[in-house]
Parts: sequence; structure tokens; C-alpha cells
Amino acid sequence: MADYIGQTPYANPRTGYASDLISGLLGYMKDPRRTQQLQGLAGLLESTGIPKTVERLAYGEPLTNLQQANVPALRPETAEALMTLLPLPSGTSKAAMAAGRAGERMAERVVPRVMERGGAPAGLLDALAQGSTSNVLPPARFRGQALEGLPSRVDVGGTMEEFGTDQRLVDIAKELVEKKGFVYSPQLKYAEVDPQRAAKIADAYAKMENNPNSPQVKKAYDAMIEETMEQYEALRKKGYQFSFMPESGDIYGNPRNAINDIVQNQRLSVFPTEQGFGGPSAAVASEANPLLMRIGEKWDGKEVTANDVFRAVHDVFGHAKHGVGFRAGGEENAFQAHARMYSPEALPAAASETRGQNSWVNYGPFGEFNRKASPSLTEYAEQKTGIMPEWTWIEGLLK
Repeated sequence: MADYIGQTPYANPRTGYASDLISGLLGYMKDPRRTQQLQGLAGLLESTGIPKTVERLAYGEPLTNLQQANVPALRPETAEALMTLLPLPSGTSKAAMAAGRAGERMAERVVPRVMERGGAPAGLLDALAQGSTSNVLPPARFRGQALEGLPSRVDVGGTMEEFGTDQRLVDIAKELVEKKGFVYSPQLKYAEVDPQRAAKIADAYAKMENNPNSPQVKKAYDAMIEETMEQYEALRKKGYQFSFMPESGDIYGNPRNAINDIVQNQRLSVFPTEQGFGGPSAAVASEANPLLMRIGEKWDGKEVTANDVFRAVHDVFGHAKHGVGFRAGGEENAFQAHARMYSPEALPAAASETRGQNSWVNYGPFGEFNRKASPSLTEYAEQKTGIMPEWTWIEGLLK
């Protein structure tokens, strides 16, 4: 799976399931096997009114601003992380259970830290909010021509930020493509998602055979990996730096901050392949996956795979180049931006790894749920090495 956001838990505005996360947290702390101190802390947490506030949200009661929440123990950014989470749609008990388990996992990670420093409800929720904000500021302006129709102003954690084209990345892309003897045709318009076409591509990906040993598949993936490495080396020569997300969690809080980091600082922290690679059948499907090849390089002391490099390069040339997001529309435009940098031999593999997987996520059998879900609750596509029909990477590709 290409995107570094893979299975990283962002506190992304209007996504996620706070009610079940809080329930999981309280369930962990109230467990009879926990100490009396922890059980007391759970009682204090309930006394702040936070669970009731989240319950009101979960049952659809409108809250127009944070003041209506009446949760004085929270910092604004912590409250924002909780208050901007959507309720569960009906009939999604699986998601509710997953969110509850996520709450328990968060508690296991942060409660001991809070208790070490004296523990209090506000401190606990501050710790829960760690990793949900970022110090990466947006650029003051963009040098490049914005895509026509781009929804440029975006809510990033409660702040409206401007996104656009980074001309430096367009220039690097042009130089790379022309060096290989092709004409670079830069993207000029923002591509609107065609839901019917996306659903057909999702179906094509679902039917695609996992066949890494096919000569045709191998040729496409070998070409994609070679060209991806060329893109990576070009970025390195221009001063771009890459690292892995720390084990402590996401450093960006919102994937849009990753774009800011690329544009402002020429750096990117990538979600490691070893921590998440595809859906539930990934272990079987990935045994012969060429993207798991190690490139002979380390970031932060960890071996780097071809998939790590692809995630990094796709975020740069797919998302950051024109400032497109990570939901359904952003992913389609990331494909549109990155596809024009690959040769005809490599494009079929790149399409499977981006447009195919993302169409399945957003318009496949779990599409309606996934389009609103947080990344940690999203049902991801099965990781497969194969090629879809030719129309899947040609149809709808902007000139």
C-alpha cells in the first residue's frame, strides 16, 4: 500500500469514533484487576463530563462550538481532537468494537505515563492528544500555479490552511521525465472523482489475481521500482530527507501536516512498511511481493524497503506537488499527478498500488464506511501484486 498514512491513527477533523474510544479507555481503567488509584482516576475522568459530552455527540446532538461542550478540564486542542469525531453509523458493531479496543490500546500506552507524573483527568487527556497536533506550519505562499478547481483552503485540526502547487517539485518531475526521453505533461486541473468509474476500478482490483511471478507483472513492478528509486535519488540530491515515524506514534497529527513538512522543510517522516502492509491477507500475499525488497539503506537504523521508498515518493510527487489531500478526491489526484511521471511499462504497477487500492478502499464493499472512518478503523484493500485491465489506468486520466 503506497500511502504512508496506511494504518496510522490521525486525529483528523470530523473522523473517528470518540464515544467508543472513551468507553474503551474507561473500561480499561475500571477493570477490577487495575489498582484502586486507576479506578479512582476513571471516576474523576467521568466527573469532568467528558463521557456524557461524547455520548451526546455519538447520538447526533449538534454542538456548534467547543464552548457548548462544557468540558473545562481540556486544553482547546485536546477538546478539538475529541469534539471533531463523528458518531458511528448504524449497524457498524465491528467498528464500535475496534474503536473500543483502540481506546484500550491508547490507555495501555498513556495511562502509565500519566500516573508516573501524578495523574489527573486533564493530564490524561493531554496525553491522549499527544501526536494529534504538529508544529509544522503551512507555507506563506506557493510559487506554482494552483490546479484549476483545487479546494485549496482546508481545515487542518481546526485551522484553515491554504494548499497549492510547489513549483520546485514540478520542476524536479519535469527534469526526471525529460531525462528519460519522455515529454512531461504537468497536471493543470483538479480531477473530480467519478464514483461509478471508481467502483468499477475497485471491482477490477478485487478480481485482480495476486501473481508476482507472472512475467508481465514482474516486468511492470521491476520498472516501477527502478523508476521510483530514480525519483527518490533525485529528491535526495535536491536536499530532501526521509525518516520513519517513531514507535511512539504519528508526529504529524494530520496528514496535511506531512505536506507542510515536505514543502517547508524538504523532509518527510514515513509510516514503516513493517508496521502495516495491506489488509488481513497481507502476510500470505506479500511473501513474494517485490516491494518488500530491501534497498540496502537505513533510515533511523531501520532497513528501508522499496515500498517505504514508494510511500515517500508518492507522498511527495503525488500529494505534496499540488497540495492534494488523502481522502477519496485527494487520492485520485495523487494518482493523476504521479502517474504522469511513470513510463508505460511502470504505470500498470503504479496504478495497482495507488488507484486500484484506493478505489477499493473508498468505493469498494466498505467504501461508504471508509470514506468517513478514521485511518485506524478503515478497512484496507488486500495487498496484491498484479495488474488490472488497461482501462483502469487510462480512463479518466487528465491530459
